[in-house]
Amino acid sequence: MKTTVTAFLLTLALCLCHAGPLPAQADAGSRAWPGFRGNGNSISGASNLPLKWPDTENLKWKLDLPGYGQSSPVIWGDLVAVTSVEGEMKETLVVTAVSLESGKVLWEKRFEGTQKIESSKMVSRGAPTPAIDGDGLYLFFESGDLVGLDHAGELLWQRSLVTEYGPFKGGHGIGSSLAQTDDALIVLVDHDGPSYLLKVDKATGKNLWKVDREPRMSWSSPIVAAAGPTGKGGGEILISSNGVAEAYSVADGTLLWRMDGIEKNTVASPTVAEDGTVLIGSSEPRESMAIAPPNPEVGQDSQATMRWSAGSTTSSFGSPLLYRGLAYFVNSSGVVSCHDAESGELLWEERLSASTWASPLGAGDRVYFFSKDGGCTVFRAGSALAEKLATNTLEIGPEATVYGVAAVDAHLVLRTGTALYCVAAPARKH
Repeated sequence: MKTTVTAFLLTLALCLCHAGPLPAQADAGSRAWPGFRGNGNSISGASNLPLKWPDTENLKWKLDLPGYGQSSPVIWGDLVAVTSVEGEMKETLVVTAVSLESGKVLWEKRFEGTQKIESSKMVSRGAPTPAIDGDGLYLFFESGDLVGLDHAGELLWQRSLVTEYGPFKGGHGIGSSLAQTDDALIVLVDHDGPSYLLKVDKATGKNLWKVDREPRMSWSSPIVAAAGPTGKGGGEILISSNGVAEAYSVADGTLLWRMDGIEKNTVASPTVAEDGTVLIGSSEPRESMAIAPPNPEVGQDSQATMRWSAGSTTSSFGSPLLYRGLAYFVNSSGVVSCHDAESGELLWEERLSASTWASPLGAGDRVYFFSKDGGCTVFRAGSALAEKLATNTLEIGPEATVYGVAAVDAHLVLRTGTALYCVAAPARKH
């Protein structure tokens, strides 16, 4: 399968680009950001998030990380976890656990990677985002290693997918992050070799089912939608990957529906609305779109249809956001395009300080766009006009890139290749 220079750049953004059931968060209160894009939709219910942080103002802490990583942080209570890789051949896999309150390292673990690939800017480096719940922390690396730990960092189980199913093929690495239900992990491996989708038991690390897929080079991540309160029953796994959008049954991996013929949807992960509409991002004009799943009541069974196209709008790195009736996309030049979620009509466009590799965030009456250079522009959510609420700058250095963000009450945790930054809202006066 041929790849282009555009794909080279896309793979570096793969970790930045999953809606539905996730583990119960009662024990973490409102301080839980359990996976890639939080609940898989880049929407946060956190309260009192910071709005303004000019330069170092409201910067609670900064922590230098070992090695290099493109994954996003995950949070459970006071535990912030992030992954990295070290070595010329990315031979060492690292997970660092940090206190949200103090920024101090709680513990750090290293593992030897199974598949070793030379580290470079053209290949994923610690790209897949882990998942966390009340019982454990689950890691996936482009070396093919899948690991379960408890919150103290003790090993629960460990697997090598490349040992079991063959090495990952392709020049730019693996970037798909973990999705999860209450009791299982969803692992997507799309590459130039035999590809597959796994449902893995969190407690044991063993397969609950495996679905084989044709070779399909892509770095997007699956999301889990409509699986009920526990995630143990029905529901769908949604995938947007290099030419197709698909839905699989959470229960048994059955293919429920698909849509073919989509171009360059290789990085952005899908987003799903409450009515089942699926938002797809692509780096090709006229290929970012809203998809309507098939309706069996009118004779449709397995083929989804396009509800609307976003026209010339593209979504190159981060995933699109569907929030408060509007759909947001950001192109490779850092231009935000805002569309009506019902009709697809373009409402406004605004240029940011730089391209955004992290996916935008919807929270309360705000939408946050985190530029790769450390800038963050905040717009009013749900507005048919581009109402800018704040423009922030975080000094991260000229060579650094903001890859991902986690949002919990009063805190935003941003990740660059070599550092974590925690921005906190000022304490409320009583």
